[in-house]
Amino acid sequence: MSPLPYLDGEHVRRGELPVEISMEPIVSGVPFAYEIVVSDDADGFFAVWACDAGVYPRVKDKRGSFMYILEGDATITDQDGTQHLLTADSVIVLPYGWTGQWDIRETIRKVYVHTTPVPPFRDGVQPSAFLGAEGVLGSLPEVVFDGPDGQCLVRDVPIGDHTLSKSFLFVMSGAGSIDGRALGEGDVLAVPTGVLTVTAPMRLFEVIIKENRHDR
Repeated sequence: MSPLPYLDGEHVRRGELPVEISMEPIVSGVPFAYEIVVSDDADGFFAVWACDAGVYPRVKDKRGSFMYILEGDATITDQDGTQHLLTADSVIVLPYGWTGQWDIRETIRKVYVHTTPVPPFRDGVQPSAFLGAEGVLGSLPEVVFDGPDGQCLVRDVPIGDHTLSKSFLFVMSGAGSIDGRALGEGDVLAVPTGVLTVTAPMRLFEVIIKENRHDR
């Protein structure tokens, strides 16, 4: 069995991001972001990413994006003018069909997942879904988004064994293991399926993919 795609917490928060990514189209700011890829397959694209200050219009016409902000300061503006302030420990989902703009004031570093949406799709331009740091660190569970792109939630997992669906995880706190892989604070992991053994209560940022993705 091949090892599960994984990146340790130290690298997630402070490690080198060796892949250069064009930020076109650009209104102003730096021309490139940088990332390290954790997993890239039919279920989704999972990476850690950072970009310095700039203003970047975006259209989500191919896939949805689920993001946990590790550090920085930015504003996301939906096409209808709705704004969300992104700071450390906030969560933002830009679903398939979203249109809007990033305004990054201080380098944003994030964990993110791209997924390909599964029909039926939602009509028209889609709004973002947002949970600020107060909610992310507060009383849980919180379902941030549930739609064609997948489900995004922040949840607490008690000590014991827990069966996971196909998902992408960022360990906010706690400790455990899956398939022999030890997990601790800050780690990220792509899980096809498996049993998560929790040894210290965990708080997870989790993106669960649609089970019928491969039936198309």
